[in-house]
Order: sequence, then structure tokens, then C-alpha cells
Amino acid sequence: MNVRSLVTVLLLVVTMVLSTLGAALAHEERESQFPDQGAPVPVHRSIDEAADVIVVCKPESAALIDAMTDPDLQAFNRDLLAVCTHEHIQAAVDAVEVQGTNIYVLPGLYREEPSVDAPCADDYEGGVVTYEQQVSCGEVVNLVTVAGDDPADEDRACGDAPLCNLQIEGTGAEPTDTMLRGGFTADGDWVKHNALKADRADGFYLRNMGFELVRENAIYVHETDGYVLDRVVARNNDLYGILTFAADHGVIRDCETYHNGDSGIYPGSPADVNADSTETGPLDRYAVEVFGCDTHHNSLGFSGTAGNSVYFHDNRVHHNGAGYVSDSFVPNHPGMPQDHAWLEDNLIYANNVNYYGNVQEGGPCRAERPADVGYEDGVVCPVFPVPVGTGIMFAGGNYNFVRNNLIYDNWRQGAMLFWVPAAIRDDFEGGNQYDTSHGNHFVDNTMGVHPDGHVQPNGIDFWWDDQGEGNCWQGNTSTASEDGSATSNSPHLSPSLTSLPDCDGGGSVFTTSNPVKSAALLPCAEYDREDNPSPTGCDWIESPSEPEGREAAPSEDAGADDGSAAPGGEGPAAAPAATDEGGLPATGGPVMLIGLVGLALMTGAVRLRRLRSGTAG
Repeated sequence: MNVRSLVTVLLLVVTMVLSTLGAALAHEERESQFPDQGAPVPVHRSIDEAADVIVVCKPESAALIDAMTDPDLQAFNRDLLAVCTHEHIQAAVDAVEVQGTNIYVLPGLYREEPSVDAPCADDYEGGVVTYEQQVSCGEVVNLVTVAGDDPADEDRACGDAPLCNLQIEGTGAEPTDTMLRGGFTADGDWVKHNALKADRADGFYLRNMGFELVRENAIYVHETDGYVLDRVVARNNDLYGILTFAADHGVIRDCETYHNGDSGIYPGSPADVNADSTETGPLDRYAVEVFGCDTHHNSLGFSGTAGNSVYFHDNRVHHNGAGYVSDSFVPNHPGMPQDHAWLEDNLIYANNVNYYGNVQEGGPCRAERPADVGYEDGVVCPVFPVPVGTGIMFAGGNYNFVRNNLIYDNWRQGAMLFWVPAAIRDDFEGGNQYDTSHGNHFVDNTMGVHPDGHVQPNGIDFWWDDQGEGNCWQGNTSTASEDGSATSNSPHLSPSLTSLPDCDGGGSVFTTSNPVKSAALLPCAEYDREDNPSPTGCDWIESPSEPEGREAAPSEDAGADDGSAAPGGEGPAAAPAATDEGGLPATGGPVMLIGLVGLALMTGAVRLRRLRSGTAG
């Protein structure tokens, strides 16, 4: 039996595994579609350009304004304070009567008490929240809801709805001067799932505010065409800092995200605008642009299931468990499999902070009540198993372009690429099983060197499972080898016998995944932060050891960025030696079967965790 026939048989086994997971592990989420109205990216409006102005303030706003040191900003805030009409942000949103309104939120702490105790939410018992519910009673899951479209509107465009083109802006000197905070109920449970949700709210602009302490998403943008999240801080949440889903024409800029249990920034299933393209390289059109952000001390700095057409540039991704992660694992996400991310001019470094001890016996995340975990102090409870010490990971993706980044001091690997068969996302068409990973280019990246020139190697520079056609690595330099070339977990046999395939030679010819490398996924697939937080044999959740030859840079502040700044997080420590394949030792037997079933179990675990967390559309 040849390799393809063997894998086909084994995929049938995967099918049976997934079928047993079935409804019990179903990922609850409302059916979502890409917006298709071609809205532009909104532009920030001055107060003079606004069609209407509504001001929100708190009793402490006056004193906070008096303490401002910028006289112009102070005068602007005093003028707004004189016309303040609302104490709660949701009340201001409900008062909007005309498109193009600016809501100014003055410095203060906003808890949105009417949303916490909204009578319309009394009958909600969890599960999927429909768009109609978001419109009629968004308070079931949100502190603040901006639902733009009329539910009766079949084209899903905002049209003439008043909440189209809404701008909400904090007026403090810093984003955290104006905070929207969830927190906990009297019995210690989470107050809400989301802090602010913009749903089918085309033209939404959010600026200069902080968001924290919710069960799922601090900021959530859903099925929206045209949005900007500008100079926002999202921190101390159980799952995500910033999450967007099935949205288009978006910009996330100059943000800071930290202490989030899944990821700091998550553009999930952006509009798949390049789905028909087999070209790799700079994009002429992308669904979301992310730049100027600092994402650190999260379980993952960035993640995105079906993270399509993402332009990610000029960001700092550091001191997370893993840096940038995109995947094609989870079913019912539009735009599968993932394609066409563009990463350029980023600093991706020191993603070695290990939070998995927090969820193990005796760790703070084992507390019975969320209120007792310590989220407000920065405790991170990792939701998903990822290989600590990894800069970039593409788990099943196509035509991704990674160019001119500084990738250094990631103690396991700089960048990781591996195949995810379509059966994992409930697609059992035989011709689709090898639809990842193809056409991925890693070019002109600088590996293993701090910006000031100090040597800070990655564990290895590139890890690949050998799967796919057209993958290539070219022009990457590294401090980890004598000749300055990038290091990898193993050479590939085509077209070069001595190195990873280059781009000038056409990249890799098609081969299936290396079975030993695939098999290494199995132990970590059994991770569950509640029921199995320390699966036997999973080295992903162990801290990798420091690479030989690492030099401390003078700019490093001892204790500030090594994990001690994040309560419960461990800095890198010694770990069991890795094998030559960059994973676990081979255990013999049908290793390809083990790898595929492992992927299936990992997918099931993801669905179960999201179901337990109450993730809803």
C-alpha cells in the first residue's frame, strides 16, 4: 500500500473518531457570513465633523480632568463635561438618532450596572445568541452592544440605521484613563461574556479606551464591514483581548493586549477576499490590517482560526507563550482553510513565558470561582495547548508570506509550519485532505539576533513537517549556524538535498507529512485546562531550555519581561532534550495514524473548551 492509500485509510479512522465526539463537542456559534457591501475603512472624525455629539461621564470625571497636565486636552474635556448627559455608555448608544454620531467617554471607570442587572437577560441560560437577541437584549452577554443592522434587512448592510458609522472615543491622556470593566458577581462568577460588542455595525470606530475582566472578549466585532480599533488596551480576560469574526475592511492599530488566556489579538475568519488566488506575496487587498500593536504576556500574542488576508506589520509580539498562531482546525468557520496572511517588519521575540503551571494542581486557575483566580492581577489561564517558545505557527495554511521580520529569542522554534487534513474540520471530501499547507514563503527574515546586535538564537529557526507544495525559505539569515543560514528541524529532499527548498527553485514538490512529526501531536491533543492540564508526554507545555550562545542584551530589564511581570507565569527553564525531529521520540507502530487521530482529538478538545466557556456568536 502506498503512502497516499495508507493516509486515506487512516483518514477514515479519523472520521470515526470525530463522529464519536459529535454533538457533545459541537462548537456553539451562530452561523456567520462575510459582509459583502464593500464599505470603506472608516476615518476618524473630529468633533466638528460629527453629525451629533453625545457625552458620557462619571462622578469622578471632573477630578480626573482637573488633574490633567495637557492644557488643551483639559480644556476639551471641560467643554465636554459641561454637556454630559449620560453616566453609562450603553445609554448613550441607545440615544443615538443619526448616523455619524460621536460618543465621547470622559475619564473614569465604567461598570455599566444597568447592563449587569438588565431584566431582559433574566431568562438567558447560555448558548447561541442570535442577532435578533443582540438587538433586543444584547445585555444577555455584553456590557455594551452596538447592533447596527435591522434584523429584517436581508442584505445585512447597515443601510440607514442610526448606529452605522458610530464613533466611540475615550478622552483621557491614556487609553486606561477611560476603563470599561466587567468583573465578578456577588457569588464570584463572571459578570458578562463580552465588554463591548459591535455587531453588523458598519463603519464602527473605537478609540482610546481600556477594556478588562470579562469571560470571553474584551472587544468583539462581528459581521461588520468597515471598522477601526485605534489605541485600545485589552487586558486580564479569560479568553481574548480583541476578537473580530467574519468582518471586512478592518484596521486594528496602536493597541496593547496582555494577560489574556487565549490570545491578545484574534481576527477569526476575516473575509476570504483572496480565496481564489494561488499567488504568494504582498497583497493588493486584505480584510484586516494590524499594525503598531504591542501584544505581550498572553497565552498567544496573536491567533486566528481561518486567519485569512491579514496584513500584520510593524508590531511587537513578545513574552507570550507563543507569538503569532493561525490555524485551520475548527469547523464551522467561514473561509477554511486559512490563506494569505502577510507578516512583515514585525519584532517577534522571547515568546517563552509558560503559563501552564497556572492550570495544574495547586495553580491559581484551579480556584472554584473565577473571582478567586487573580485575573485582575494578571493571572493567565491558557485555553489551548501550544508549543511554548514558538514565534510563529501556521497549523494548516496556504500562501502565507512572512518577510523581513526580526524573529529571535524564541527558545523552541522561530517559525513552525505543519499540515492539517480537512477531516479535522469535518470536511471528508477525499480531494480536500491535502489542501494545506501549500505556497507558504519565508523570505528575508533575520533570525536569532536582538535589534542591538546581541546574539539571541531561536531553538531552531524553522520547523516543518515536510507536507505541501510550493513552500519555500530564502534569504533568511541566522546567528545559529556557522555560515549564517537559517537552521531547521530537518532538510527536505526536494529540490535540495542539503537545505529547506528555496523560492527561486519553485519551492517544495508535493510530499505528505512526515509521520514521526505528525505523531508528536498526539500527547498534547489531550490537553484540557480543567480535566487534563498536564497530559503525559506533552512537551509543548514544558519550558524549552535556553539556546546555546545566547547573549543578554543591555536593554533587558531583569525581571520585567521574563515572566515574573505576569503572575503565575514561568520564565524559560530547563526541559527534557528534544529529538532530532524537534518533537517527541518516535514510539513505533502506525505513527501516521497516531498523528492524525491526535489532530482529531485536539480539534475535539478545542470544541469542548469553547462549549464549556460559553462561547456564543
